[in-house]
Amino acid sequence: MNFSNIAAAMSMSPPLASILINNYNYARFLREAIDSALKQDYPAKEVLVVDDGSTDNSREIISSYGDRIVPIFKENGGQSSAFNAGVAASRGDILCFLDADDFFHPDKVSRVVEAFRQQGLNSKPMMVHHLLAVKGNGDVEARTYGKTHDSPMNLYAFAQRYRFIWYEAGPTTTISINRNLAQKIFPLPEQGVRISGDDFIVCGASLLAEVYSLKDVLGGYRIHGENLWFRSDRRKSPEFLRTLENYLNDKLTENGLSPVICFDSSIYAWPVLVAERRWLKLAWHMLRLSVKQHDRYTAEFVYHTVMTIGMLGMQNLRRGTRRLRSALDL
Repeated sequence: MNFSNIAAAMSMSPPLASILINNYNYARFLREAIDSALKQDYPAKEVLVVDDGSTDNSREIISSYGDRIVPIFKENGGQSSAFNAGVAASRGDILCFLDADDFFHPDKVSRVVEAFRQQGLNSKPMMVHHLLAVKGNGDVEARTYGKTHDSPMNLYAFAQRYRFIWYEAGPTTTISINRNLAQKIFPLPEQGVRISGDDFIVCGASLLAEVYSLKDVLGGYRIHGENLWFRSDRRKSPEFLRTLENYLNDKLTENGLSPVICFDSSIYAWPVLVAERRWLKLAWHMLRLSVKQHDRYTAEFVYHTVMTIGMLGMQNLRRGTRRLRSALDL
């Protein structure tokens, strides 16, 4: 028996990919999401469907698939709790997340696994993300949704200087991580995190891992009336940001890095101060960081903020003019 040949064959065996579908009251889309996971052209996969206490007929749909999927039924706890339940039950080397109102293209998992294998699979913490086609009113539209960047990306040095990081990926359905990274960033905080659980995954990965973006469109993003995140104004509450900040700093400390995130003391706070019309605090904030950081990035953000304030002023002026004309007409 040639043990070297056996070892070589084992090393070439496809890594197991776990597809984690999180669902809450998306019964009318759920079957398409599950079917898209089962129809992947990648053979070594498991499909886990986490139902977060749905009150529609989601449970019946999930149960109809029998042993083709791994069903996880839990009380309603929000998106982070659904992610935690799915990751804890998964066995894969690669974890691919899928929102129940979205779907994968047939080659999604095979393309993502290949990207991980090219970089060493589980040799280091990694995240891979890609683009999605936007689907609304029954048809896939020409535009795409997501972000791309130079790869690999890690934002810890950025965070050290600027005290915050941006969300540099697409929504949940674009995200895949390896087991190495999952062990570093899970479990996620659950208290008060009803939506936007993917913020913890993406931001955690951006600080602790190598992040790779693919320019391929590997799935569909559905826009509809119940899409909670897409229909929101997308501004995070102070409570959410405190939870995210504490989580990121805890994970940095656990991995031997300095806890550097402070959203309120960073450029990240400026759009919030503009929205709240807190002009004196904004002016002091901008002056202090311009002197302290004194670089092109900060200067560009100052310019962008000033232009935003100017546009708000013009809008208020037009609104006042219209009111004046209406009063004169009376």
